[in-house]
Amino acid sequence: MPGRRWMILAVLFAARAATGFQFQSIGSTANLLMQDFGINYSQIGMLLGAYLLPGIVVAFPAGLLGQRFREKKLGLAGLAMMAISGAALSCSDGFAVALVARTIGGVGATIVVLVATKMTVDWFDSREIVLAMSLLQMSWPFGAMLALPIQAYIAQFLGWPAVMLSGSLCATAVLCAFIPVSEREQPTQPAATDHAGLPVAVLLPVTIAGVIWGGMNLACILFFSYAPLLMVAQGSTPTVAASLTSLAIWCTILAIPSGGYLVHRSGKPISAIVTCALVAAVALALFVAGVFPTIFCLLFGVAVGPLSGAILSLPSRVLGPHQRAVGLGVFYTCFYVLMAVGPLVVGHLQDAWGSPSVGLIAGAVLLAAIVPLCLSFVFLSKPQRLAVRDNSAELRAAS
Repeated sequence: MPGRRWMILAVLFAARAATGFQFQSIGSTANLLMQDFGINYSQIGMLLGAYLLPGIVVAFPAGLLGQRFREKKLGLAGLAMMAISGAALSCSDGFAVALVARTIGGVGATIVVLVATKMTVDWFDSREIVLAMSLLQMSWPFGAMLALPIQAYIAQFLGWPAVMLSGSLCATAVLCAFIPVSEREQPTQPAATDHAGLPVAVLLPVTIAGVIWGGMNLACILFFSYAPLLMVAQGSTPTVAASLTSLAIWCTILAIPSGGYLVHRSGKPISAIVTCALVAAVALALFVAGVFPTIFCLLFGVAVGPLSGAILSLPSRVLGPHQRAVGLGVFYTCFYVLMAVGPLVVGHLQDAWGSPSVGLIAGAVLLAAIVPLCLSFVFLSKPQRLAVRDNSAELRAAS
């Protein structure tokens, strides 16, 4: 059935969008939570971070579990944890309970993201992989942006517990849609790969791909966080600065699927990564320098869009079917580490230099660093190197 895999992708899109929808629930109710719980912005930040930080310790173990259990079961478990988290949050009577409930949701969301990526690679490997990954990548911001008006309305008329419950209901609905989803059958696993680890020849390029993915996302976070502050410092009004940054975000969201389609048609994801990363780095540097800031702000938003699908397709170039679960665990561990540590490091640099431009310069450096990292990935993932890896594995199995 030709459309089957696209129907499955739609369910995976919804599952990943549910994580974005639930993540936004704290931001949508921050003022109400501060009033009812008697907490400050720092504790709100802890609740926000509690949804992402579990990825550092959960992504790799979830990948290992993916070698032992079917991805569908893991996906259902992750969605169930998200549903439980939202329900528990709606009943929370204090910060400590809310933090525990939020962490449970973060663990579930990490599992769901990993499973959705793994199943997308399985169904689209060698066929529209860049386009499929671009569409999947759109799901998280889609869920978060959908949550903004819906949750604001719910919070206004029903209160913050109803907002938390909406995240639970969203996860439950996707869980029901996930039940009939089927996994793609894989060939019998060879004896040489019946272990938890990855050969070094595979581990290195997968790690580099994870660093590239984390670096790109961190650069975007830094831009969206510090661009408005820099524009205000340069003389713009807060409204203009926020509007221009929002417009750049919309450019990015539109460029993700359209850029993914163009990269798919060209068949050159590596060239697209190098070109787009360089353009985005230069645009960000010129934006910081105050050279036509409006133009280069929007150009940055357009340039980073095509990177998503192309970068997410990199692991499939080196991971065999039975290596994908643990390999994507490594990939996402690198991502979560950079996303957790990066803002903290940049924050210290901001304090030392006393200028919002530091965060944006750091973003430009991260994007420029993608080029040598991508070239290293190409070298390490050459077919002849992977062939040597496979031959070595066969020799170990025979000995």
